[in-house]
Amino acid sequence: MFIQNSSYKQMYGSSDLYGGTNNNAVSDQDISNSATKNSGTQSFMEAAKAIQENAPNNTQSTYLAKHFDKAEEIAHESLVSSSHKRGSREYNIEMYREMMTNIVEMPIEVEIAPEEMNQALLFNHLGLDFNEYKTVSVRSELLTMLEQKVEQDSMLIRSDKAKLTAIIADTQDRLKAAQAALLEGEDITERLQDSKRAIYDSYEQLKLGKVSQRDLLSVF
Repeated sequence: MFIQNSSYKQMYGSSDLYGGTNNNAVSDQDISNSATKNSGTQSFMEAAKAIQENAPNNTQSTYLAKHFDKAEEIAHESLVSSSHKRGSREYNIEMYREMMTNIVEMPIEVEIAPEEMNQALLFNHLGLDFNEYKTVSVRSELLTMLEQKVEQDSMLIRSDKAKLTAIIADTQDRLKAAQAALLEGEDITERLQDSKRAIYDSYEQLKLGKVSQRDLLSVF
């Protein structure tokens, strides 16, 4: 779900959120076409998908919490000169933007659990980087944790949460597309940078932090 095609965008305007055609997304059809052209690609795509589905769920683990806390810590450091009071609605909106970009670009220490060793070996056999693949999955899980934090933020109004949730979902879709590209042997560095830029563009286009008459009515 890229934001420009979402129902949320239809509520707040019809302009192209990214100022043109998105060249970063990899659709299911694109992946399917590529796999059809190359049976070898199809086999490792299926294997990678099976590995992802069978991977342990570490969403609430200390490992994820450590990286989530780090993303928040860096966000606060970057906002030390903010004109808004820490904990205020305006500050929190800025903080979530910084946390999103941190999650997308900050180094992730990948930990391979004993039960994942066979998965890592299979990736290596297929010529794939398991560490990088898992790193992208971790980033997506951290964004899910951020979405939960947004939903629980009592300082935000309803439209703030809707806009932030839309941006998080869009970023996760971009990460999913990057993962698909990684399985095709692509260097995804530029895709991650595009995801970071898209977060800033989304904030500008969705006018986060500005309160409209509709926003005021949504409070009641």
